[in-house]
Amino acid sequence: MKRINLSNFIPADKSSLIRGYLFSLLTDEPVCVYYSDDLPNDIKTAFKCLRKFGKTVTVSGSTADISGVSAAPSELIDCENSATVMHILMGIAKFKDWELKLTGDKSLMGRDHSEFVKAGTLYGNSFVETVLAKESAQLKSFHLIAMLKSGGRLCFKSQTRRNTEELLKRMGVELFEKKGCIEVKPVKKLNGYELGMKLDPSSAFIAACSAIICGKQFIISAIYPEKLRMEPFKYLKKAGYSVSVSLKDDGYEVKWSGGFKTGMGMIVVSNNEVAKIIDEIPFIAYMSARVGCSFELKNGGWLRNKETDRINETVKRMEMFFETVETEDGFIVRKEKRTKSVKFFHSDDHRMEMLSKLIAVDKNIPFAVNDCYNVSFPGFLRMIEALGEK
Repeated sequence: MKRINLSNFIPADKSSLIRGYLFSLLTDEPVCVYYSDDLPNDIKTAFKCLRKFGKTVTVSGSTADISGVSAAPSELIDCENSATVMHILMGIAKFKDWELKLTGDKSLMGRDHSEFVKAGTLYGNSFVETVLAKESAQLKSFHLIAMLKSGGRLCFKSQTRRNTEELLKRMGVELFEKKGCIEVKPVKKLNGYELGMKLDPSSAFIAACSAIICGKQFIISAIYPEKLRMEPFKYLKKAGYSVSVSLKDDGYEVKWSGGFKTGMGMIVVSNNEVAKIIDEIPFIAYMSARVGCSFELKNGGWLRNKETDRINETVKRMEMFFETVETEDGFIVRKEKRTKSVKFFHSDDHRMEMLSKLIAVDKNIPFAVNDCYNVSFPGFLRMIEALGEK
């Protein structure tokens, strides 16, 4: 059977590119970012923000050159649907002593941002030592950026994605890291940088699930090379899917040749595992349940503060086909149940809409996905069509 190369459908790493654009506000030196024309909406939001801060942005081919001195705009900054854009700008405002007026769409403004507001009260003109209140890469980024002014030490229980640490180091920031703690030295000047483009691990995971559901062997190459971001693929293996993951010179490579081994009878995600796979948990739950592997999520309360309450939204989809129980901070999925008829429903949450489409494909139920998937994965529907469904 011919293996399908899904790499061309996968967008650039969203976390990296949003930071790549917005961190240019921290330096007056030139910044060069390589990107793709097929950008997710969240990245486009970050890109549009730059000119409002006085930056000159010159696009040539797949390269964006950013220059100029940044200043706080008096006008309202629309972060649209992107919590990452909003929270990174909040951190930059603390470092720069800017007063920014930030807004977003109904989904973004309806989410709980209280942890970021509370964190902001810690910062003035002195060294700050604090503990990360929630397992969130965005909250960690807020603290690390705010600490650039007077220094600080951030302690945490669980690892989260490291885009911010790596980019700050490239900009000349002194970061001292040990298990569960990062110390930031204050800076007066940050360096410019070049940022290349790697593929988004989360979208690559959704692509892998799509191909497996459609029964198509696949390969995905040049995935963003951060080990932590590849954790969701371990859960595919635990469920029994014989997916291979290897680190190459240009990033991670994932392949599946159609193999399946008997998986674990029960997968439990709890404590420090949640932060590593937080965006992929709904897909892991379904991919596990469809092959008879029970799934339990514990300590997943942070999922209730995404674009939607993703615990409740996942349960609504899973309970159509499996015995499913929603708990205070998670859910439990057990054996498959008989279903006479189901009616799929749409969501404004891009990941929930894509999950609905994958379940519909797997169950051979018609479902016309809406366009909210463009928030993170513009090539999703084209990829499903190319896979030919089942």
